[in-house]
Amino acid sequence: MKVAVTGASGHIGSAVCRHLIAQGHEVVALVRNDVAAIQDLPLKKMQGDVLNRESLIAFMQTCDAVIHTAAAIDLSYHFNQKVYDINVTGTKNILEVAKETGVKKIVHISSIHAFSHSPHNIPLDESREFVNDTALFYDRTKRDGHKLALDAARNGMFVVVVCPTSVVGAPDFKPSKLGKAVVDIYKGYVPAVIEGGFDFADVRDIAAGIAAALTKGVSGETYILGGKYCTIQQFAEIILEIKGSNKKLKQLPISVAKAMLPFIRLYSFITGKPPLYDKPYLDILMDGNKNVLSAKAQRELGYQSRELKETLTDTIQWFKNSGRI
Repeated sequence: MKVAVTGASGHIGSAVCRHLIAQGHEVVALVRNDVAAIQDLPLKKMQGDVLNRESLIAFMQTCDAVIHTAAAIDLSYHFNQKVYDINVTGTKNILEVAKETGVKKIVHISSIHAFSHSPHNIPLDESREFVNDTALFYDRTKRDGHKLALDAARNGMFVVVVCPTSVVGAPDFKPSKLGKAVVDIYKGYVPAVIEGGFDFADVRDIAAGIAAALTKGVSGETYILGGKYCTIQQFAEIILEIKGSNKKLKQLPISVAKAMLPFIRLYSFITGKPPLYDKPYLDILMDGNKNVLSAKAQRELGYQSRELKETLTDTIQWFKNSGRI
């Protein structure tokens, strides 16, 4: 199968390209400037943009399927034109051009954050309601792109939606925010961690789940691709265990982390560096549902997720091999 991949140089996109090539598919990658993550892969690179319909026509016109991983992330509550354009308008363009060019299958990459995580005492699955308009703006844009994909399926296109949780793992060229956290914790740059956690999943397992959605997914259906909930403290302890360190990081209560926000912002302003964390980040940490279910993907796609320690062991080794550690 000839598969077009948007966001091909991103963390998920590059892993998807690798998995598709390993399966014997022909891959066409949509790229802008940074191609380091796919530089040495046997695929066709095409310059383009999800907001440029002409480039999308050239990108998709000879392909059987499209996997749409391209997205912009900005963790704030305020309207962000770039995030809206890429996550919503870009998705709309992908769906419309795919229909125009006769693409047979589309896999749209949404996010676990398109769903409301509360009530927290009830497991989160694909039947959960979408976030409302008080959610982070990124979450709202992923919700809206998700809805566009489902609408396209209802109107006769073959569209499958997948929702990864928090993605970690190698290769991680940029690196991702989680990848940078792994490096910083390993190097001892993190004196303490904040209360809360995420559901973490290996990028290789996510890529395999996405590829499976292409061949096994049912049009109009959504599949959650998750791993296991882990606190940030547990995440850090696994990294330090892999390092061979007996160091224990203190866990700051969320109330203390919030009280420190003015000082974090001031330090960021003085140094010109991004803040270590901000209020939206704290909100995400506390809002994460501890029981995200991937049962539907396991049952219908054959999705599997490995243990976090294996993921972090391989990630640290990759960072060592690439000279980041």
